[in-house]
Amino acid sequence: MPLDHFIPQVHLRNFYSADDKGRLVAVKKDDLKTFHPWSEDVCRRSDGSTNLYLHEPRAIEEFLKRIEPNYNAALDALRNRAIGVEHVYVIAGFVAYIVSCSPTAMRMNTPHIAATVRSAAELLDAQGLIPPMPEAFGNRGLTELLDDGSVKITIDEKYPQAIGISQIEGRVYIFGNALWDIMFADPSDGAFFTSDFPVSLGPSYDPRVVSKTVPLAPDVAVCIHPQVRERGKEPDFSFPEFRAKFRRLKAKEIRLINRGLVESAETMVFYHRDADWLLPFVRKHRDFRADAIVTRIPMPTGGNMIAARQGIVPFKRPSLA
Repeated sequence: MPLDHFIPQVHLRNFYSADDKGRLVAVKKDDLKTFHPWSEDVCRRSDGSTNLYLHEPRAIEEFLKRIEPNYNAALDALRNRAIGVEHVYVIAGFVAYIVSCSPTAMRMNTPHIAATVRSAAELLDAQGLIPPMPEAFGNRGLTELLDDGSVKITIDEKYPQAIGISQIEGRVYIFGNALWDIMFADPSDGAFFTSDFPVSLGPSYDPRVVSKTVPLAPDVAVCIHPQVRERGKEPDFSFPEFRAKFRRLKAKEIRLINRGLVESAETMVFYHRDADWLLPFVRKHRDFRADAIVTRIPMPTGGNMIAARQGIVPFKRPSLA
């Protein structure tokens, strides 16, 4: 049974410390414990890349063969401001993989499906198309049982992962034909965090979409602003709509990005060195996580329209008292 990494090791190795340990500096969000793992020791799951809903259960591994070996070359191209089509594909593919296959992505992509299934069940129940419930349920209808929690709709998290894998080339196209803010951190002003979900979700130039800020190395991050007009188009991997701006950030801007990265992380964050301020910073921003925000909008004809977006929301961590 393979141990599959949902955050590529080539990414994590870019965050190794330069001290004698030469490893990651990791902090757990729940208990603020610090440890120093190698990249192969974290962000992995048994058979995490295997998905039995797909005709080829290990299909994502073939996709990653085009991403991981070329990651560092793409990173250097960004540093040198000499970005080619192949580099755009690699970085867009790296982001697409995280938002499709990581445990956080699987969790976030589940509530929308569950809400859609529930809405359909309620509509069928209202039309009398659901058989009577067993007497043990007190002759109540399905909608009542859903309302009081007697019946719950559970979605296998592997199902949204399968959808993400089957659509991953489309996501590469969307992210590649986007507006990119490529940001550099000067070591004297600070450096970027990474994590087990290194995607900070935030506002974009277009209020209809969510930007994705992703650290690529301690000194380089990218904020991707997808364009609505690219949705539904036939993929063109020459990325004709790709646009990039380059910026060197000030210390205050780096801290703001790191705040979002700590907040969006699932269980742990990584930095490239030990620092006195590290634990207080994580403590301050640990009670958040990336999540789905689902809204049910009643329709005049019956049923509900399900609207979903993703963002960073409050999430109470265990007490440290």
